[in-house]
Amino acid sequence: MSEELCPLSTMFEIRYNEAWKVWRQGDNDAAETMASDLLQEPRLGRFHQAGMHMLLSTASHYYVEHALEGVRLFTEISARQDLTDAERAGITRNLNAANRLLDKARLDQTRIDYEIQKILDNGMTMDELHQAQINEMHQRFEVEEEASGLVEEDTGSRSQSVPDSQDVPGMTDESQRTRSQRTESQRTEPQRIDSQNTVMTMDLDDNDPLPDIVRYNFGNDEKDFDKIDKI
Repeated sequence: MSEELCPLSTMFEIRYNEAWKVWRQGDNDAAETMASDLLQEPRLGRFHQAGMHMLLSTASHYYVEHALEGVRLFTEISARQDLTDAERAGITRNLNAANRLLDKARLDQTRIDYEIQKILDNGMTMDELHQAQINEMHQRFEVEEEASGLVEEDTGSRSQSVPDSQDVPGMTDESQRTRSQRTESQRTEPQRIDSQNTVMTMDLDDNDPLPDIVRYNFGNDEKDFDKIDKI
């Protein structure tokens, strides 16, 4: 029998699942914003931290750092001695998925770094390259804004509410790291991982008895993790 979630854990679970839902629907920017906001919560448990880093490892920015953090957190969780066999199998599945995303992120970074170096070798300065990236981002934003306006005319805007947070002892934030100010290998829009063809079901819950992982329900998501192989 599953244990009832405490109020704060319930809120985290709702926000966590909603971020993945939005990501699967193809709204990457909104999902990434939701994931980043959730990672700012100081009492967010390790599992939810790891899952949000996995989501952000599919983004255009800092994807290698997020993938590394997802692998690190799932590795820490897998080292716990109090996991049941089912829990350990689920964490192993998540860790394998995180490692595949890390491999993809590193491959993309290497390819993009090579493309950037070719551009610089052809005479473009770093400032000119940055300006070109900014111009491309603005153009994409304008296109997305126009498309969003058309969709809202047809469907109307959607709203959602989030329960108020309450303190839960024992949950700590270890996922926030200071990023160096360096030239970043940014994925272009076509290089972002396609959420329509990649499904990751991450529905493990935080709860009071085990502060970090707490409780898990496994057994129904093997098919979803298999699809990560398509990345």
